[in-house]
Amino acid sequence: MTGPAVARGIGGRSSNLTPAPKNVLREVLLTVGAVCGLLCIGSALAAAIFGITPLVFRSGSMSPEIDTGALAFAKSTPATELEVADVVSVTNASGERVTHRIETIEVVTGNSATLVLRGDANADVDSEPYVVSEADRILFSVNRLGYVVTWLSGPVAVFGGGVLVGVLLMVAWRPGGAQAKSRVELGEAPHGRHATRPGLEEVNDEPAQ
Repeated sequence: MTGPAVARGIGGRSSNLTPAPKNVLREVLLTVGAVCGLLCIGSALAAAIFGITPLVFRSGSMSPEIDTGALAFAKSTPATELEVADVVSVTNASGERVTHRIETIEVVTGNSATLVLRGDANADVDSEPYVVSEADRILFSVNRLGYVVTWLSGPVAVFGGGVLVGVLLMVAWRPGGAQAKSRVELGEAPHGRHATRPGLEEVNDEPAQ
């Protein structure tokens, strides 16, 4: 008794829809590159449109709420809109950036205000008041993320990013990859005695044992 015919794919091989490992790696690399690109573009747009400034904390004067190595995001805010207990970033007389909490707002003259700041970990207020017309007010912070940003800004990370971009370009524009894929999608049959005509499916004609 002859069993039912078993349909086979092109060239007598059963069809396999599982993607090849090379294709999976290619898609993963391209996805990673796309995500990194979107993050960079999003950060640049946020800084340009909304005036958002990233700040990396290099001391623990604001701990325990904001530890050393934290990454904070601040928005430029007019002095007249600042309030006591806000964490702001200003520049002192030496040109150094200081990010502390507002202890008191002493004088408001026109668009300017005199701020007295103190770090959460400090017992005393800062030695000098700050007269500002605007200040970067901290919106939120993420502890330890500043270490990552600092490393990514270093020469090693920049070199690695250049290598990664080169690899992504090689993978995306690898010669022959698109041609091989199109041949499989079109169902192109191999040449030879077992080749089948387009539109016809090869059937196993060997009798069942």
